[in-house]
Amino acid sequence: MGEWLPVVYRGDEAWIGIMPDGRIGVGVELEGRATLEDSRFVPLWPLLERPFSKCLDELSQEWDTLGKGGVSTPEKLMELTVESAWNSGRPYWMRLAALWVIEMTHSENFDPGFVREILNEMRRSEIVESEVRNRMQQTTSIFPPADGE
Repeated sequence: MGEWLPVVYRGDEAWIGIMPDGRIGVGVELEGRATLEDSRFVPLWPLLERPFSKCLDELSQEWDTLGKGGVSTPEKLMELTVESAWNSGRPYWMRLAALWVIEMTHSENFDPGFVREILNEMRRSEIVESEVRNRMQQTTSIFPPADGE
């Protein structure tokens, strides 16, 4: 067993880092508190309040360390964050997740199957504001809605 290694400052005195068991987790500077998987990625939701590209850049810069925690890429970590926020049923986080998904459509590094599926769910949801839904509709050439939509 290793020691807690804080890597990326999340804010509010919380860090994303490597847990003593080697998995990616969250904690304070001196102590890891929970793995991200066990906490259902909720500790990453505050990142949704930041600009998408800034978060991707920060995670990518630290990926040599964070990537050892069991998540394959920074993009996958962002997908897991978006998916958990969207599935939470909490409108505030769902709306922020929708904004990030729009950004994901501009990069080929995100799983196109994931992006297409979650975009289709978001396009049908009343939670997503009409302006954001309109922006999502502009992605139809790259990520068309599922049949029957």
